[in-house]
Amino acid sequence: MRIAVIGGGIAGLSAAHELVRRGADTHVFESDARAGGKVGTRSEQGYLTEDGPNFLARHLDTLLDATGLRGDVVRPSPPMTRWVHLNGRVLKAPGLPLLARAGVFRALLEPLFAKPLREDVPLRAFLERRLGRRAGGLAAAVMSAGVYAGDPDALSARDAFPALGALGEKGSLIVNAFRREKTPKSGIWTLRGGLGTLAAALARSLGDRVHLGARITGLSPQGKQWAVGGERFDAVVLAVPAAAAAELTNGFAPRFADAARALRSAPVTVVHLGVRQDAVPRGFGMIDADGTLHGIGTLLPSSMLPGRAPEGRALVTAICGGAKHPERAALPDEQLVDAVLSDLRATWALRERPEYVRVVRWAAAIPQYAPGHRERVREARALLAGFSGLELAGASWDGVGVPDVARSGAAAAGRLSP
Repeated sequence: MRIAVIGGGIAGLSAAHELVRRGADTHVFESDARAGGKVGTRSEQGYLTEDGPNFLARHLDTLLDATGLRGDVVRPSPPMTRWVHLNGRVLKAPGLPLLARAGVFRALLEPLFAKPLREDVPLRAFLERRLGRRAGGLAAAVMSAGVYAGDPDALSARDAFPALGALGEKGSLIVNAFRREKTPKSGIWTLRGGLGTLAAALARSLGDRVHLGARITGLSPQGKQWAVGGERFDAVVLAVPAAAAAELTNGFAPRFADAARALRSAPVTVVHLGVRQDAVPRGFGMIDADGTLHGIGTLLPSSMLPGRAPEGRALVTAICGGAKHPERAALPDEQLVDAVLSDLRATWALRERPEYVRVVRWAAAIPQYAPGHRERVREARALLAGFSGLELAGASWDGVGVPDVARSGAAAAGRLSP
């Protein structure tokens, strides 16, 4: 069975790995000069920086074993101090000042106000209803910023945060969190050489099955086969963002294309700064709950991980823009760097210019799961059900985390090659 995988991000690479394992003649078409999509790492001037995610929170055992990278797994070292920028102040989490401002005592009354979640609602509305305006609003702001660079008034409580939705459907979040079966926590982790080494190793393992710089502009059903860029295949995994999937399918599935175009993503620009080690605190990083800083989240990778900065230096990574402030992601490099430095001066008293700067731009970085996302995805897939041998995979549909995306790709492969 000859199968084309359009898109060489983690979803596409995972799909291809599984297809090859099942004996399919697999070809991956990636428009970029490297595979991995938003998962990429650069090493220069002694700094190791990520194009996208810095950490993963769940296991990827299958891919780590397939690439031989299990021995490269590293976990962050303490201190793991987290700060929240709230009402113009930088507060340590969970700390008493933050808890007091968050209205934690009202939040503890949640079991008295809890009713099972029957229909999907925006994250902020759900959490404020359960935890009170202050605690719920703060939790929604932190969760939406930290995972989606998103707007808590526009993100789904159930589909953007499945674990939260599952607790809510049972009733009280607090009571059911205590009742939930305890499973060993894996904790966050990354790879010694950066997460980009996973994508690179997957691509290497696939060898000449991966075609880089190969942008597919034509896709059409041809009887029981598919025409992909002038070649014939028995099946196709469409492992590209929703907007790209819409363009490729518009000619033969216009209703699906319209549904795919309706799915939104948030722009993000990542700003990496190299400064003196003693110029910034040690810890995990800071979330901006106010929405007034250019960095929605600011990480301190070299404080926690080996090899992220030269001796005596620190790497600071600011994630800018997002759904609420896309204009910040669009600022020119110099203007955005100056704005981030101004924010760091006000929050962490950073007084110096960086010796190292790297800016990474993603016009459509993170899909934004609006209320009802699950139903929209189900309807979109139903609109393709009449086209045998075509499967969707990736963050637009099945979860935005790297483990979600990898699982989505493998699942698509399994449906095509049982």
